[in-house]
Amino acid sequence: MKVHHQFRYYRLCFLVVIVIACQGPQNKEVVKNQYKAINPAIINEEDQVVNMIMDLNEVKRKNALIMKESNGKRRLSTYVETLPTVADPYYWVKVAEDNGGSFVTYYSFGVQAKTHAIVFYDVMQDSLFSLSQWRKTTPVGER
Repeated sequence: MKVHHQFRYYRLCFLVVIVIACQGPQNKEVVKNQYKAINPAIINEEDQVVNMIMDLNEVKRKNALIMKESNGKRRLSTYVETLPTVADPYYWVKVAEDNGGSFVTYYSFGVQAKTHAIVFYDVMQDSLFSLSQWRKTTPVGER
């Protein structure tokens, strides 16, 4: 008799879980709207920074080349790696390609939070360059 009551208990628990799970999408919409209401400025600022980087001629050119060489299977992804802080006022943005095995970073940019001035970070020289400096000192084929 004890086993029969346990079975009923588990069956009842299972039904409760199913009912709750079926109501999930309604709850997700509420949470989604709450999130947008709480942090819209942060989301918009990050999107703006990413769009600025994706609009650079160098990034567009490299993306077109990768898409052409991969027959449209791969493209560049741009993401904010770190947000600005008091000590470091830049959004640090990576431009990378997912080659199937790992992310290959092509560019690292900093976008100054207040002015939106863009700098290029040269990993090999461990140096920052304004876009105009970078464009003057680096041949088009290497950008």
